[in-house]
Amino acid sequence: MDTRTCLQELHAAVAAIAPRALLGLGPEAGAAFAEHAAAHPECVVTALEAGDWLGAADRLGSFDLVFVRGVLEHLPKGEAVTLLGQLRDRHTRRLYALVPMGGGWPGHISVWEQNDLIALGMERAGICAESPLPLHLYKFDLHTYKTTPDWFNSKYWAHPELWDKF
Repeated sequence: MDTRTCLQELHAAVAAIAPRALLGLGPEAGAAFAEHAAAHPECVVTALEAGDWLGAADRLGSFDLVFVRGVLEHLPKGEAVTLLGQLRDRHTRRLYALVPMGGGWPGHISVWEQNDLIALGMERAGICAESPLPLHLYKFDLHTYKTTPDWFNSKYWAHPELWDKF
């Protein structure tokens, strides 16, 4: 999968939800929404290309989808995890992040592994080849994060008044 294919995955997600507000964090993240913004002028696209990411996250409102690109690898790991957690918990129900995995990336502060993002409830949506080192697209969607198990219904609850009804 190349970077374009990963961005096609993001574009498909955007098209599927018909968002009213999108956020792009990072130098190239806002450009990923340019095509959608041109086709849907009612959609508000906010792009934060540089700055204090954690401070900006505190001031942001709610978005239908957030895309992070070119940010996480330039922050200390603790700050990057805090940023993803804030975005996921307070600002969106759908979070996408394009992350360089493993070491060997020049100029990067933090090294990301798959378990770091899985621990945040994210799942891999694709692997993008860029130069010899891979970029991975991870996503978090609250609607598909955890399905309701079969046992979580009144048939299995310990209500004595229901014992003879089922």
